[in-house]
Parts: sequence; structure tokens; C-alpha cells
Amino acid sequence: LHPFTSSSSLLVLLTGFASSDGSRFFGRTGENITLPCKYNKDYYGALFICWGRGKIPNSGCNNQIISTDGHRETNRVSSRYQLGQLEDGDVSLTILNLTDSDGGLYGCRVEIPGLFNDNKHHFTQSDSIRQYVRK
Repeated sequence: LHPFTSSSSLLVLLTGFASSDGSRFFGRTGENITLPCKYNKDYYGALFICWGRGKIPNSGCNNQIISTDGHRETNRVSSRYQLGQLEDGDVSLTILNLTDSDGGLYGCRVEIPGLFNDNKHHFTQSDSIRQYVRK
């Protein structure tokens, strides 16, 4: 018998790189995970925000999965995607019940008025890594 036996759960690794933040996010399949994205709503007011899969283009979001006008959600492709407290400028994305298909690049765009002012955050999710337990 091999000293390591594969468990039935998978470990999902998300690495965020936004500004100077090099945070890593870990979650197991079946669990929930939150990718942070916030802006100063008191200063800017309600803004358009979108989350998409893939690299964030010059405008909008590629493969948009959820968006808001700053007051309420305006689009959501799955009930597994949820936003934070919009009234506080918290537009963090929570992905419910992680699956292998959640792998890939995620991006949050906060559309701040003016040229080249948008706030972009990218998050990558590696291929799921099998977790091994010693028996």
C-alpha cells in the first residue's frame, strides 16, 4: 500500500495580484470562496462594476459573470455568484460550491469616471490540485 492515499476532496488555489496585493486564496471543492474587490462609494458614488472570466479588456468585462450599477445586481449568469455589500462599495465576488470548472482567470472592473481611471483586479485559479492524506 502506498503511504499516500488520495482523498475525495480537491484543493483549489486562487492567487490574487492586484496592486501590491499578492494574496493567495485557497478553497476545497464544495466550499465557498470570496475574491475581494472594493471601492470608496462615499467618494465616487454608485459605479458600474463587473466581474468576468479571463483578462479584463480596455472596457467592460470578458465573459461577464456578474455586474452591478452600484445599487443592485444588473446581471448574473449563475446563482453560484454573489456580490458583497453594495451599499458599502464592497463588490467582492463569492463563488458558492467550488467546482473544477471554476478554474481560470477572474477579473473585477470598477468603472471610475475619467480616462484610464478604472480599477482592475485579476485573480488566477490554478488547475485543481489533488490533496493527499497520509494513512
